[in-house]
Amino acid sequence: MTAALSQDSAWAAAATRLQSIKGVGWVTAAWTLVTTLNFTSCDTVDSLTAYAGLAPMPRQSGSSVWHRPSIGHTGNGRLRTAFYMATLSAAQHNPVIKAFYTRLREVGKPEKVARCAAARKLLHIAWAVVKKDQPFDPNYALG
Repeated sequence: MTAALSQDSAWAAAATRLQSIKGVGWVTAAWTLVTTLNFTSCDTVDSLTAYAGLAPMPRQSGSSVWHRPSIGHTGNGRLRTAFYMATLSAAQHNPVIKAFYTRLREVGKPEKVARCAAARKLLHIAWAVVKKDQPFDPNYALG
């Protein structure tokens, strides 16, 4: 797969930019690029998070039964898993994700809820890094 990604200069550059994000390794970058066709399959970051299954989805039945929104499990499970696992590392080493995850935990959110929210934020960062064509800068994100 390394050879396949390195054959196309646009894909290789996108993989390098994705790996500039602490927590996103080669496997996550490869899965992201392959499943999103180098971010061409989704027009907006919101459609990408829905495609990955990391967007909060309202649950309702008819007009009177409403439940709390939760992430939708109808998206691409492998992409969702790749970002969830990347978040485990990013929550320790990436200053942006670490601050976000810590804040959610201090507010009282359960671990899984905080991790899914952090995975969604990590996906947003990945989108921005590839679309803006520049490596990840934690000072830009924090400032």
